[in-house]
Amino acid sequence: MKSSKSRRIGTITLLLALLIVALLPATAGAHPLNTALPDGFYEQQIVGGLVIPTSFAVASDGRIFITEKKGIVRVVEDGVLQPDPFIDLSNEVNDAADRGLMGVTVHPDWPAQPYVYLAYTYDPPEARGFPPTGARVSRVLRLRASADNLNVHEQGSGVVVLGTNSTFANIGNPEQGDEFPFSCLDENGMFVQDCLPAEGTAHTVDFLKFAADGSLFVSLGDGIVNSKGNWRAQDINSLAGKILRIDPITGAGYATNPFYDGDLNANRAKVYALGLRNPFRFTFAPSTGELVVGEVGNSTWEEINRGAPGANFGWPCYEGEERMTDWAICDPLFSGAAPVTFGLYTYAHSVQPQRGAAIGGDFYTGKLYPAAYRGAYFFTDFNGGVITAMHFDASGGYTLQDFATSVPGPVQISMGPDGNLWMLYIATGELVRLAYQGAGTAAAATPTLSPAAGAPMTGTTALTATVTLTSTATPTPVARPFARAGTGAGEITRALWLEIPGAQIADLKASADYPDAPAQVDTLTELHVLLDEESAGQRIRGYLHPPVTGMYRFWIASDDEGQLLLSTDATAAKARLIASVPDWTPDMVWDKYPEQASKPIFLIAGRRYYIEVLHKQDTLAGNLAVAWQPPKQERAIVAGEFLSPLR
Repeated sequence: MKSSKSRRIGTITLLLALLIVALLPATAGAHPLNTALPDGFYEQQIVGGLVIPTSFAVASDGRIFITEKKGIVRVVEDGVLQPDPFIDLSNEVNDAADRGLMGVTVHPDWPAQPYVYLAYTYDPPEARGFPPTGARVSRVLRLRASADNLNVHEQGSGVVVLGTNSTFANIGNPEQGDEFPFSCLDENGMFVQDCLPAEGTAHTVDFLKFAADGSLFVSLGDGIVNSKGNWRAQDINSLAGKILRIDPITGAGYATNPFYDGDLNANRAKVYALGLRNPFRFTFAPSTGELVVGEVGNSTWEEINRGAPGANFGWPCYEGEERMTDWAICDPLFSGAAPVTFGLYTYAHSVQPQRGAAIGGDFYTGKLYPAAYRGAYFFTDFNGGVITAMHFDASGGYTLQDFATSVPGPVQISMGPDGNLWMLYIATGELVRLAYQGAGTAAAATPTLSPAAGAPMTGTTALTATVTLTSTATPTPVARPFARAGTGAGEITRALWLEIPGAQIADLKASADYPDAPAQVDTLTELHVLLDEESAGQRIRGYLHPPVTGMYRFWIASDDEGQLLLSTDATAAKARLIASVPDWTPDMVWDKYPEQASKPIFLIAGRRYYIEVLHKQDTLAGNLAVAWQPPKQERAIVAGEFLSPLR
C-alpha cells in the first residue's frame, strides 16, 4: 500500500557488525585488510586474536584492558594476551545487535586505586526468558583487581556506580524493543533516578574516560532507534542522550556540573552535556579541556562536536543543522531561547568513500610524528573505513586530511603511552599502533585543504558546510581485485504465496500455507524481481558467495515490507536481520528509510553464507531488490553468479 508515513529514525549503519562473530581471525598475524597510510607511517600489531573487541584502556603500569562485545575483559601484560580474562560478564551482558560490553577505563591512580570500570547493556536474570532484542537497561560497573594478581578481578568486588536502578522492574517492554512502555519511567511517568534506558539495540552506553580532575565521564546514546522516545536526549532529568560526569567512587554527580540543583544523586546533577544521539567516543581538547565528541548521525549528517559544560548538541531537534522533529521540547532551540552547539565539523554521508558513523578519536600529543601532525585531532568513520586528521592553526581554524583509508572496522583511536596513536579494529580482532618510521615524504606533509574559513575553537557556532577531503600524502594503494566470475550456481530458490491480504511480513507468516505450502517454487537469477500479483508474499533463500574478503554493505528496496537476513556461515539458524523496508519504496530506491542499509559486514571469500529475503506485497504491483557493495566496488544488484539455491 502506497501510504505516506512519517520517517522512522532507525539505526544508521553503525559499527559492531553482528555478523563478524564467526569470521574473525583466530590468531594474530598479518592484517586481512591493509590500511593505506601516508608515506613513512606503518601499522604494528600490539595484540591480535581478539573476538569482536569494542574498547581498550591502558593502566599506568602498562597493562592493557580490552573489552570483547559479548562481555569478556581481556588483559595484555608485557605484550602477552593473558589466557584468563579479567572477568567474564557474558551471563549478564546483552549483546544483541549493537549492544554489548562497550567501554572500559582504569582509575588514574592505578594500582593504588586498583579499579577497572565497565559500561554495558545489562540483562537482568528476570529478562532471560524474553527476546534478547527487547528493551533492556545499561549500567557502569566498578571492579577491584585482585591484590594477588592484577590481571584478574577480586571476586565479589563489583559495585554499580551508574545505573543502580537499571533493574528488570524498570524495563518497560522486555518483549519488544523501541516500543511503549518505555524504560526508566515510574508509575507517574517520571524518570527513575539512576536508570539508563536501552529500548533499542543501538545508541546505548558507549564510552568511559577520566578527566584531568579525576572525575569520570560517561557517554550514553538516546537508547532508541526510532523517533518515539529520542526526545529524552533533550530532557535533563533523563540520563539518555547525554555525556555524564560522575564521582568514580560514589557515582554521584558534582555540584560544579551545569544542571546541579542541590541533590548530588539527581539525574540532572550528573548531566554535563545533552542533545546526543549516539556519542560513541569522546576526548578532551588538550589546550582547553573541552569535550570533543564523535556523534553518530541519523540519515544524512555525521558530527564532530565540541562543547563546554552544559552544551546542547541539538539531537533530536537537529541533525547537523537540519530540523528533524516537531517535539515541543525543541521549541526553545528553534526559537533561539536556548542555544544550540552545532558541530565543529559536520559532514554528509555522501562524502566518499561513503560514510555514516563518526566514531570520534583523540588528539595526537606525542612527539614521534612529523610536526604537521602534532596537536591534530584524529577521528574515524566506521562505514567509510577512513581516518581523518584535523589540523588546527594559530587562529583556531582547521584543515582536514584523509589520513588513512581501507581501515578495517575501527572502533577506537586513542593516544598510546608510547607516543603513538593506538587503534582497535573490530573486523580483524586486533589492537595496533600507528607508528612513523622517520623516512619518506610524510615528514614534510602539510595539509592544505581549508573548509571555508575554518571553524573557531571557541564559541558555539561551527562549520556545517560539507567538505571534500583530500590527503597531501598519497596512501599506498591496496590491491584488491574483484573477481567478477562468481563461484555461485547462477540462481537462488524462491517460494511464492498468493491471495494473502496485508502489507506486512507478519501477515505472510500468519497464513496457514506458510512456510510449507507456497503456490509455486522457482528460482531467480538475481535478487531483483517485479511482481504483477497482488496480495502476494515471497521467501527467497539460498547461499551468498562473496568474491573477495573484506567489508560489504547491503541494501534492500521493496513494496511493501521487506526484510534481508544473513548468517555468519551456511547455517540458516544463525541468520539475523541486517536490513529492512518498514513500509514501501519504489523499485531500487535505496535511501528512503535508514533501515534499508546494513552495517558494514566482514565476509571471507571462498565461504558461503546463508541468505534469506522476505517480502509481502498488498495492493497494486510490487517490487523487491537487494544490492550489495563489495570492497572497492560500486553498489549493484546481487547477481546470480554470487548465489546458489538451497539443496
